Amino acid sequence: MIAQGTTTMVHGGLRLPWTTLILSAVMVGAHLLFGPASALWVFDRGAILEGELWRLLSGHLVHTDTEHLTLNLVAFLVLGGSLESLLGWPWWKHLGVLLVGSVAIDLAIFLFLPGLDLYCGLSGTLNALLTVLLVKGWSLTESPLYPLIGVGAVAKIIVEALLGTALFSSTAWPPLPLAHAAGFAAGLVFAGCIASTLREGDEGLPSQSNRGARG
Repeated sequence: MIAQGTTTMVHGGLRLPWTTLILSAVMVGAHLLFGPASALWVFDRGAILEGELWRLLSGHLVHTDTEHLTLNLVAFLVLGGSLESLLGWPWWKHLGVLLVGSVAIDLAIFLFLPGLDLYCGLSGTLNALLTVLLVKGWSLTESPLYPLIGVGAVAKIIVEALLGTALFSSTAWPPLPLAHAAGFAAGLVFAGCIASTLREGDEGLPSQSNRGARG
């Protein structure tokens, strides 16, 4: 139920996840217009050091191939849609956690992987969204399901780091577990910074009890 007086469009009693839908359209459009892992948009260490700073953000929105895009897009629609539609996540918080996750991953690559020149993909940042969704869901319901999912996500990151490969996908560039770990940590930090609002409804919703690698 939406609080009286809100101007947000709803469908079937739920808010349409506009931020998630718009960003999804941007990712699909970039893939169709510029092709996989566009040289103009990927995280490119050398180009960034020469001043092409947009790559720090755009690199997270382009993908190595159609499978990579599809996997990340489906996960983004589920996670972002859940935050926006089911839990009333406002657009500025949605963009905030995506930004924090992206910056954390960029810093991790620069600081800990000096030999990695190229990176692209959203899955690292998806881990930030997942963490916030789990923390917010648990704070509202205290269901043990949320921490269990969190433990599973951490275990997946550790196993992939040990094996050096992704568990559930195989795409053109190898996975980067460091990006997933950095995104997960960034989500925890973001959730901690806004902890006072996590037990409350948002926006009028009532509260409820190698050289290249990809993300």
